[in-house]
Amino acid sequence: MANDQFIEIAAGGIGGRAELLYEPSPKFTDIEICELQDGGERVKTEKKMDTAEEMRAELKKMREEYAPFLRNLAPELPVMNKRVDIKEFILDGKEKITIPYYGGPVGYAKQVYETKFNIEEALGKEIYICIGGADYEAAVMINGEFAGRHEGFFAPFEFNITELVHAGENDLKIVLKNDFIYGGINDFCGTGQRLEGDKLYAATGIGWDDSQIGWHHCPPGMGLYDDVYIEYRNKTHISDVFVRPLPFENKAEVWIEVENTEYVIKDLNFTISVYGQNFKETVFEKMPFEAETIYYAGMGDSLTQADVKDIMGKPLKVPAEKGNNVYKFMIPMENAKLWEPKTPYLYQVQVELIYNGEVADTRKRQFGMREFRQDLDNEEMKGMFMLNGKKTRLRGANTMGFEQLDVMRGDFDQLIDDILLAKLCNMNYLRITQRPVQEEFYDYCDMLGLMIQTDLPLFGCMRRNKVAEGIRQAEEMEKLIRSHASCVVVTYINEPFPNAKNQPHRHLERPDLENFFTSCDYIVRLNNPDRVIKHVDGDYDPPTEGMPDNHCYPTWYNGHGIDIGKLYKGHWMQVKPGWYYGCGEFGTEGLECTEVMRKYYPAEWLVEPLDIGKIVGAQTKDLHRFFYDTQDNVEDWVEHSQRYQALATKLMAESYRRDSRMISFAIHLFIDAWPSGWMKTIMDCDRNPKKAFFAYKNALDPIMVSLRTDKWTYFEGEEVSIEAFICNDTNLETKDYKMRYELYAGDELIKTSEKQAEIKNCDVTAISDIRFTIDEVVDREIFTLKAILLDENGNVVNYATQDIEVFEDVEIDVNDNVVIIDDLEPGEYQIAGENVKVKDCGMLPLHFVSRKTGHPIVEEFREKDFSYWYNEDEDMITPILYKTFTADGFTPVLATGNKDENGDWDDALACAIKEYEGKLYVICLTDLRTENPVAKRFVSNIYSYAEKGEN
Repeated sequence: MANDQFIEIAAGGIGGRAELLYEPSPKFTDIEICELQDGGERVKTEKKMDTAEEMRAELKKMREEYAPFLRNLAPELPVMNKRVDIKEFILDGKEKITIPYYGGPVGYAKQVYETKFNIEEALGKEIYICIGGADYEAAVMINGEFAGRHEGFFAPFEFNITELVHAGENDLKIVLKNDFIYGGINDFCGTGQRLEGDKLYAATGIGWDDSQIGWHHCPPGMGLYDDVYIEYRNKTHISDVFVRPLPFENKAEVWIEVENTEYVIKDLNFTISVYGQNFKETVFEKMPFEAETIYYAGMGDSLTQADVKDIMGKPLKVPAEKGNNVYKFMIPMENAKLWEPKTPYLYQVQVELIYNGEVADTRKRQFGMREFRQDLDNEEMKGMFMLNGKKTRLRGANTMGFEQLDVMRGDFDQLIDDILLAKLCNMNYLRITQRPVQEEFYDYCDMLGLMIQTDLPLFGCMRRNKVAEGIRQAEEMEKLIRSHASCVVVTYINEPFPNAKNQPHRHLERPDLENFFTSCDYIVRLNNPDRVIKHVDGDYDPPTEGMPDNHCYPTWYNGHGIDIGKLYKGHWMQVKPGWYYGCGEFGTEGLECTEVMRKYYPAEWLVEPLDIGKIVGAQTKDLHRFFYDTQDNVEDWVEHSQRYQALATKLMAESYRRDSRMISFAIHLFIDAWPSGWMKTIMDCDRNPKKAFFAYKNALDPIMVSLRTDKWTYFEGEEVSIEAFICNDTNLETKDYKMRYELYAGDELIKTSEKQAEIKNCDVTAISDIRFTIDEVVDREIFTLKAILLDENGNVVNYATQDIEVFEDVEIDVNDNVVIIDDLEPGEYQIAGENVKVKDCGMLPLHFVSRKTGHPIVEEFREKDFSYWYNEDEDMITPILYKTFTADGFTPVLATGNKDENGDWDDALACAIKEYEGKLYVICLTDLRTENPVAKRFVSNIYSYAEKGEN
């Protein structure tokens, strides 16, 4: 997989203007020490969820809990328009298809959708063709005449076809054109080149049922993936209703867009009603509103002032003229129920448009009374999110297609479950990654209380010739989502690259890209003045105006963004000073369960002996060597990849929780839409949770206890140090809680302590540096520290555990016949009669090497022994391998991976030996820091192996 674009992106690193940035360092450096004492009583805690059965039982409870919020208790509103759906089409003159329809090809292509439809006698109505989603460029023809064109894939659009149709049968032709995307794509195209076109598209999509291309739902396919229908409307009708909530002013502003299809000036009136939608309440009914303004004349315009002096400052009617007219009315909303994630109360506004004394049209819209904003006035740190006046941190996941498939398939029960599964995992938001989606998804997020970030589908760059189109689509995005209480943040681009992605002749350079953002800001806020905007998600060329956001994959694209040891210690990537920040993506691949593999995968993917690289789109074969042992069969691959994914998820998510400056983060990804292809998901397409699902759930507990130590292994008699934190995402503030510490040897409680624990409002508190010593062990023994947070009544609020392993010390008996070579620079050498090639690690220094070589020197060690070693000089975890080597004739002792001469990932060595001319030559590029018990034992084993004279 040498051409995997995402590995290339990660390996390329992050640029940016470093002089404008700073590197956040650990905030907690002097934590109060708490010594554990012998004895004490244990506090009973409940087992944490860790099985699919437990998850499904909890999901069943959540369905019942949230069912009331799915109700529609508002009165029925008569519908004035008549809709006729069109489902059947002939594709390219050959194939009969039913929409929604989506698939390949990727890149430049054309498809023609043709059908016939009947038109009734119009009886003075206007007739529209409405298309919910067409990817990408659509030209619509009615009876051979051009009706209109639309570019984009996410926004519904419509054309007035009244003059093009006749009573009876009519012809409809939709010509779709696909193109290569901004920045180019070489995956799945068979071209061997990275080809760029003019399709505004990022890297996510619906996908289609094809194991080679479609399951990997990043390919930019094409199709009519939403409804197509004919609608009969009155000549003056409502085209949109938007409610702008102003809860702290006890009111809301209703925007009513009216379309007048005639060159006739029309005096309009409205009645507005507001009801509780998922709760029973009538706020007001049929309140009359007249379309009018107050008459003013321009400053110094004496001629106009003289002509209109009798009406200056008085009400003036504003009749509807031809085309679009926007009317805004303020309505009272006293003591409104606020929309909150736990109680997503929704109202429904019902509007009647009155013309010539009769109701000409009606429209309803659900809305939530909530305020979501960023605090930009704090001089110390800007950007804290505020929901209804309270600090709020966004914790969630990226999505890539599952929710869109739910809507396409009409499977709204599954959609409800999927949203509830996010909440069950303690997420409070989803990043709808790099694309807006169908409005039904936002409707259900409104009803179920899940906040949403929606992205304009730009990835890496913006085409110079398509700037106006990008701004237009930013407006389409905002108009699609603005009425939804769940939609709290928008962004404009994913991972912009320096120097216009090294193609400044085709793409915007950063100053012009910033101007593009400013233009989008204007058009978005023109349509919704209250929108919170984050310009960039995952900035590779920082800084930008507003909140910084970086993507970070050190536990998969090894070291990407920041080394995991530094992150775990409390550091972060370079960012703009004075701002809170976010991490829009982090994650690790975990293979799907064996049941899914055997249910869906082509048989040739699972042929024994197993080559995990046959799974299209999977990165595990190339990258697993950085983190865990190579496996031999499906079951072991699944077990080890999911186990590692869970560990990585815990390390990163808890590190983010302990950083009070991190106000949003999203794991990449949540639910896989297809059986393979982008398996960083924590749940597969059949909704089987991976181990990481539960690790993430625990890391997102609203009030979470977190334990942290840089040293996971100790010698007997060495003082252990483990830090305890309370990470509070709620608005609770108290000094009345207590933290209870319990140390276990197996099931035996051996030491305890207790400390008062202060909890700060939506903040992080360092409680204790817990210290204790284990004086004596046999060989190596595991001990578990448990930290339990108790409320003022002694009830368990949350708890965490941390295992540490204590080793019996060993002696190192140096043998003069052992030659250890541990400091080789990249290059070629002759050592012990063999050609040795040394090279830097292909993707930054590593924290893991594999002892799975079968060599007697490493026989006693366990899989994770050679990983995450403490560095005494740095007082943190640092990498243990900076260079790898190959050496024919040497026997492997510690294994790893690196790129070969062809640029492909392959096996490499971290330590190998050869007996030569009476000496044992040991090439060991692993950093053997003997403050780590495993490293010391390994060195001892090398010498003892030579002493025994083993070959």
